[in-house]
Amino acid sequence: MFRYRRDLLDLKLRRYTSNGAARDLDLTDSKRGLGDKRLPRYLLIFAPPSVIPWSFQYVLGQSTFVGRLDLDGEGLENYASALIGNWKSAKCRPDQPVVWSVDHGHPDITWLMHGAIAKPMLQKLQQDTDIGQRAHSMTGSAATVAGLQTALKARAPALILTTSHGMTGPLGDSTLMRKQLGLLVDDQHALLDPASILRTWQPDGAIWYSHACCSAGSDLSTSYKGLVAEGSIVERVLEAVAALGACSAPLPKALLGASRPLRAFIGQVEPTFDWTLRSETGQVLTNSLCDALYNRMHLKRPETVGMAFEGVQRHAGQLFSQLDNLRRDIVQAVDGAKEAATRTHLAALDRQSLVILGDPTVALPALGD
Repeated sequence: MFRYRRDLLDLKLRRYTSNGAARDLDLTDSKRGLGDKRLPRYLLIFAPPSVIPWSFQYVLGQSTFVGRLDLDGEGLENYASALIGNWKSAKCRPDQPVVWSVDHGHPDITWLMHGAIAKPMLQKLQQDTDIGQRAHSMTGSAATVAGLQTALKARAPALILTTSHGMTGPLGDSTLMRKQLGLLVDDQHALLDPASILRTWQPDGAIWYSHACCSAGSDLSTSYKGLVAEGSIVERVLEAVAALGACSAPLPKALLGASRPLRAFIGQVEPTFDWTLRSETGQVLTNSLCDALYNRMHLKRPETVGMAFEGVQRHAGQLFSQLDNLRRDIVQAVDGAKEAATRTHLAALDRQSLVILGDPTVALPALGD
């Protein structure tokens, strides 16, 4: 059993052995495994982010395959039963993925998410000989709540990939804002209601990737303080989301705690930005995401979701390393360093805050079975 302690400063985890002895293990250089002085490669945080903060999950993600389970009561029982049974009775279909992508056109971020994530992923899926045209796509005016509900019920997909705005309002009503935080916003600006979708469909072992603002939840304070224009609408949204406190979003909690639950949900803490998706030259920067979602998860022997997203965490680490160099360039008054540092800092934080909710050891059912 491992215990998070604030006094260990996100540097160590305390391990309690069966005889009651305690040992503090370094997160970065401990040997891997299940022995007394070892840190497991896979770790599951069993706590809401108000108890064990998102920031600790970010740190763990650089050295372990980590997920979070923020459930209790019946939802916890549902997920634990499915996990222990390895979803052996699940009916989700790995050869029938669903891609749902809102696109409000340039310069809206939904246009970029569609072009940088949904479109290349759909192409990869449709070129897979075990999937082909069974990969179902809804974009533009077809990306509606009703269309998604119908497709999920009819196809029972093992992978659901959605890109859209995530609800971060109304700014003046914190109660309603918390209730609908991160819910997917469709082409007609309608919200995907968790209770409504579960009346007609059960996740039944699927994995859902949602690229949308706050699709995974919110944090106690915004990581982006000082990086966006003071007094701007972006700053107002960031501060309003932070005022909700650290919490998991309602959609993944409902799906992971369903009677036939989701295996894992991958989403964003805090609002998301376009600077992780595209460089200032226009180069798309989503290779690690597409590699995780297709190359590493759609296999005859699929990788676990934690292992598959290792490259995404590595990308975040690379961005933070670049940021360190740029900060030195700022001290030396190198032209353009300050602007580049701001952009890199935003991108690093944004990529870091993509988290796994659910057990990181789960994987898609194997193609061809």
